[in-house]
Amino acid sequence: MSDFEILKTILTEFPYALFGSIVAGMLCAYLGVYVVSKRVVFVGATLTQVAVAGIAFSHLPFIEVEPLFGSMAFTLAATILFAQLLRSKVIPQDSVLGASYVVAIALRILMIQSSPAAEVSEIEAILKGDILFITASQFYLLLGVFLVIMALHLLFFKAFIFVSFDAETASTQGFPSRWWELFFYLTVGIAVSVATRIVGDVFVFGFLVIPAVSAMLIARKVRNVFLLSVTFGAIPPILGLYLAFILDFPAGPTTVATAFMFLLISWIINRVR
Repeated sequence: MSDFEILKTILTEFPYALFGSIVAGMLCAYLGVYVVSKRVVFVGATLTQVAVAGIAFSHLPFIEVEPLFGSMAFTLAATILFAQLLRSKVIPQDSVLGASYVVAIALRILMIQSSPAAEVSEIEAILKGDILFITASQFYLLLGVFLVIMALHLLFFKAFIFVSFDAETASTQGFPSRWWELFFYLTVGIAVSVATRIVGDVFVFGFLVIPAVSAMLIARKVRNVFLLSVTFGAIPPILGLYLAFILDFPAGPTTVATAFMFLLISWIINRVR
């Protein structure tokens, strides 16, 4: 197939895969700037595993609910817990996240083995997601979540920046940083739960970290970091799908690998500069 035919196939037969992965990449890349800056990268890894555990929970024979509901319920519960425990002076952050991460994986394995969907192909679909088969309803749900979360973050941009980059000053000035932290983590939890259900945990965690780090290597101003990160979240899904068709690779991992190439280029630019 020629390049034109590949692009035509993607646009005509997999339009929601293309546009859905772009939206998911941009959403995760934007939130990833906060996640990386606050040095809570492991929150992203943990929440994706919690979301997958919620998806597995929804497949249990005595539950049988829409996987999105299971993913969101588990993720929001974990988000509220993290918002409290990560501010604790007694329990180290890495201990909270490490314990949550391993428990989520253990629960995921146990629930998948207990569900009637415990065949190899279905387990792979639960764990990895498949962006090539994003449906119209999933795309519009993801787009709606993207628009709502971005509107909230743009509306309260200064407050989120204040509590994220200068939390101590915010607390000393009487700013309700605890509630803003909870608000922030809830937006992350909703984004992760929905995106993980649709595009998979590897994609979500990859785009929570890689575009933000790439942008920080190049940009010097905070606003430019956000703009570059979102850009680095939007371009790799396009190239990744194209390369997946050419090389006959899984679309999700190929997209993450493409994002990593942008990280390498950003690192080279940073070293040269």
